[in-house]
Amino acid sequence: MAPDTSVQDITDTDKISTADLVSRAAALGSSIFGRRVEAAAKRSVPAASIAQLVESKILRACMPKNFGGYELPFGAHTDVAMELAKHCGSTGWVSGIIGSHNWWLGKYEPDAQHEVWGDNPDALVGAAFASQPGSSGKPKEGGIVVSGTWMWCSGIDHCDWVSLMTPVFDGDGPPDLNMVLLKKGEYKIDDVWFSPGMRATGSNNVIVEDVFVPAHRVTRVAELNTKDSPGCKLNTSAVYKLPMLDVFGYSVAIPTLGCAMGTLDHFVNGMRGRSGQDKSKLAELQSLQLRAAESSAEIDAAHAIYRNDLAAMWTAADEDRNLRPEELLKFKRNCAYVATLSKRAATRVIESMGAGGMSDNNPAHTSFSDTMSGAAHGALSWDKNATLWGKQLFGLNDGQSDLDRRTAAAAKD
Repeated sequence: MAPDTSVQDITDTDKISTADLVSRAAALGSSIFGRRVEAAAKRSVPAASIAQLVESKILRACMPKNFGGYELPFGAHTDVAMELAKHCGSTGWVSGIIGSHNWWLGKYEPDAQHEVWGDNPDALVGAAFASQPGSSGKPKEGGIVVSGTWMWCSGIDHCDWVSLMTPVFDGDGPPDLNMVLLKKGEYKIDDVWFSPGMRATGSNNVIVEDVFVPAHRVTRVAELNTKDSPGCKLNTSAVYKLPMLDVFGYSVAIPTLGCAMGTLDHFVNGMRGRSGQDKSKLAELQSLQLRAAESSAEIDAAHAIYRNDLAAMWTAADEDRNLRPEELLKFKRNCAYVATLSKRAATRVIESMGAGGMSDNNPAHTSFSDTMSGAAHGALSWDKNATLWGKQLFGLNDGQSDLDRRTAAAAKD
């Protein structure tokens, strides 16, 4: 296919800032919060909430202007997700995930972008990087044939498309990792997501059975992970210069931080005016004041780390240079540390609430559970990412990139 690749004249996108989109997200907070119980019961973000995200256009933060997006700097989508996560962790998580896809789809082959967004700029794209053994693609004239099961595809119930990291085997050599786009109807959803936290993310499995995917919907991860991806032929903004795989972690770390913020907010609000069994005012207890203070400091520290990393990313993108391996390792360490600080901040206040803090009716408990589940994402593993940074400090790194490690793991399947 060869659709028109001319740039659309969409002038209003130049007038919107990240702060504007965060304000829109904040305006949705009360209604999103009001549906949190329904969301948990259904194990999926309610359709009404998804409709609000779409109608407010906050999912278009880093989407290309060519298709009606705002093309804001990387991090605009996570700022939006952080605000939403204060009110409902699952909604914030799905927003951060899908918002990131709207960013890195701008790095895909232009024909694929036109097929997804050309007739529907509100199309939602799910994605999965992890797959069960044996999941793969095989070359066929004009594309590849894909089969397998991909895991933890957040928000997939609401998506029109899915993009799957797929090892493509051609001969006896190692596989070539590709992001493969499939449209709704070309895959099945396996309802397997039962979690104590982030209950409504609907992070279910996707099953694909011998589906032919045309070549324009297949983009090599190695190309997506550089500043000169195929999509740069169409989208020339600096935001598309960042490596997809290596900065993705903040798309899950920052909704997790938003959940910790929500935990602290709910804790403080819940303790105001509350009395203990001895009729003492709980907010006047120094122990609770100290807990709230330390948790707030950890949240502020995590937020500062995030802002510092964004500034470094923006500088590299503006300079049109690839990020150095040590910079990428530090980003990964920092993403994991943001999640670690979020867990500490949320746990400290929750453990002082007693049995009442463990109730599903207590929003502080819900936000706490979402914080812990969000931080469990593989990209936020402190053990893994801190070890890699520790090796870097001692000069012991083997020089393998994240892509190298993923490719080696796929070869073993």
